[in-house]
Amino acid sequence: ILLWGRSGLSFAAFTWQMAPLALVMMLSLMAVCWFAFPDKKLQYHSGTTGPQWQPRLVWSCLGLYIVFLFALELKYELAGVLLVAAGFVVLARRVLVNVLHSVSTLSQPGLWLTAIGLSQFISNVPSTILLLNYVPPDTLLAWAVNIGGFGLLPGSLANLIALRMANDRRIWWRFHVWSIPMLVWAAAIGFGIFLLI
Repeated sequence: ILLWGRSGLSFAAFTWQMAPLALVMMLSLMAVCWFAFPDKKLQYHSGTTGPQWQPRLVWSCLGLYIVFLFALELKYELAGVLLVAAGFVVLARRVLVNVLHSVSTLSQPGLWLTAIGLSQFISNVPSTILLLNYVPPDTLLAWAVNIGGFGLLPGSLANLIALRMANDRRIWWRFHVWSIPMLVWAAAIGFGIFLLI
């Protein structure tokens, strides 16, 4: 959403820009799922114990989210990200914020790998916000940060949400068995398609 807003493109044009990568990755995902998962009926367990409720953390996250939205609205994206990161350092003791220098001088392959690599540590949305201070909101950045959602667990907030819902510690390791090869595949095929377009 942030990249679309910054790009100046219409919704249809931005969707068309993302379509080649989305199509290839959807086909790749379908192929992987066909071979990865056994043909058996899913069993749902409603009696499992959910994660422990932490009201202080939940309300603090809500507050930081509101601060972050105001920062975006006022065009202080970097300050917003750093403030949220500082909040999580205090509240959850686990946030990594990298300081970026000379990103605007990187070659296309360099920026591609930087966006994907940075996403692996601070997630693809904060990576997008940081990189937008140095590079234009073009196709290369949009594709790279989307691909950055694969790989390591922090690559995307969606990874953390989905695996937390699974409530099975073993799945965290199995996730990386599939996600890291998908990252390598997506980075290679995505850059190849980008060069062809």
